[in-house]
Amino acid sequence: MRRIVGTAIAVAGTFMHPYSAAADNLDAVLRRIEALEQSNAALNRENAALRDRVRRIEGNRNAATANPPTAAPTAAQAAATPVAAAAGSMAAAPGTVTKAPNRWLDATTVTLYGAADLSLDVFDVGVFDQKTKAAVASNSSYFGVRVRHDLGYSGYPGWAALLQYETLVEASSTPSERAALGSRDSFVGVDGPYGAVKVGKSDTPYKRSTALFDPFRNTIGDYNSIMGNTGGDARAEFDPRLPHSIWYESPVVNGFQVMALVSPGQNSATPNGIGGASSNFPFGEFNCSGSTPRSSGSGFPPANQGFGECTDGAFDTAVSVSATYKQGPFTLIGAYELHKDTNRLGDEGGIVTGVGVHDEWAAKVGGGVMLPTHTQLFGIFERMQREGTNPLFNERTRDGAYASVTQFVGMWELSAAWAHAFKTPGDPGVFSGIVGDPKNQADMYSVGARYRFDKDFSVYLVGAWLKNGPGAHYCLGASGHGFAICDRDAQNDTIPGTTIKAVSMGLTYNFSGDIIGNSSPAPAPMIAK
Repeated sequence: MRRIVGTAIAVAGTFMHPYSAAADNLDAVLRRIEALEQSNAALNRENAALRDRVRRIEGNRNAATANPPTAAPTAAQAAATPVAAAAGSMAAAPGTVTKAPNRWLDATTVTLYGAADLSLDVFDVGVFDQKTKAAVASNSSYFGVRVRHDLGYSGYPGWAALLQYETLVEASSTPSERAALGSRDSFVGVDGPYGAVKVGKSDTPYKRSTALFDPFRNTIGDYNSIMGNTGGDARAEFDPRLPHSIWYESPVVNGFQVMALVSPGQNSATPNGIGGASSNFPFGEFNCSGSTPRSSGSGFPPANQGFGECTDGAFDTAVSVSATYKQGPFTLIGAYELHKDTNRLGDEGGIVTGVGVHDEWAAKVGGGVMLPTHTQLFGIFERMQREGTNPLFNERTRDGAYASVTQFVGMWELSAAWAHAFKTPGDPGVFSGIVGDPKNQADMYSVGARYRFDKDFSVYLVGAWLKNGPGAHYCLGASGHGFAICDRDAQNDTIPGTTIKAVSMGLTYNFSGDIIGNSSPAPAPMIAK
């Protein structure tokens, strides 16, 4: 064929250019044709090799599916998956049987994530037999794994299965069940066009609605020293993570989202039983509902295997709802939470009756704005109330207010905040002989600076000052900090009316990364579900 083409070109060249240069032109054309033929041959060999490689990869993957290896994949095996995926765009050779992709790998994203927050704290609780002390805290350090399985590959476009296990990490202290697997937000659920439904354990919508309003969260200046804290002690009752819960999270529509959670009481205690209603451990638990494990209100260690031990704030069914609006620089929230049959018999102390078992609820509204000067402002007003109790000893009903400001300057965040606990109608402090108005109220002031080396690593310095009224005993770091800094003496007795001062310097590191994943939307299913 090459000779025929060459002869034709030569004849044409003779008629067009009857000169000796025709021979040179013919040789040049022949050399170009030969080079093209060699290039085509090389491409054919490469195509054949690639087809063979794809067949081997497909065979290896089918064998691995039938007999999964127990050892970790080699680098070559790991590299096979993207090659096979790329080969999927090639036309199949005649007689080749096409197979559906590995839907689990293509549809599932597995993410490892976590945070480390450790601090050195120096504090003075203002109690006569306590001096200035120093301590190292793990704060809210945690580790988790999150899985999202896209059901579009199975014929349900827009839907996904969800799974999360998250645990507290006691990086500086001795672990207990507080740091057991699943001690933090852990659940299984389903996400779809109309929102997500989850079952497990979670921060309540009430808590989540204003979590980002506090630039000092998890530090000694955490706003839960006062906000959500009905008794002014080591536990913020309306800042809970509730087990045995089911909840709904709506999609965000034009910046608006609603959340609702219900946590069944799971409690066998009756009003006339030992300790009264809600006084037993919930089914499947060895901590009282609404408590901090092995700490405030937990009933640890139980003298009666949990029967009648939960008389310091344990409750039956809890309901929590929130509505948030975030659009541009503006944020607005409203939230409500109810704790049914909250047991406060422990407050009676065998002296007064009427405290007993009653409902407690809290409601709050808040807002924020980011100014053009890169200044973030937040504010909250909160009402907490205990129904039907003896007002003379009622320290669980009061109002609270909070305001914070953060100025962003390059990689710096400079913040200040104020929280105020309004006076309660009564106080159990009359047991201690306080005469007249105990002024069970408090103010907390926090200032601090954080420098972010990048989005993951930062260092911070925080100072906090808390002034208790004569009958008040609020603590610093009552919720997210590694431990509460309270006005207790060497016998662990509460000394009201003190001023607590603290300084804390800490390091934080956050990480998150997909170890398995294809975050792109699922295509139409290739095979019937």
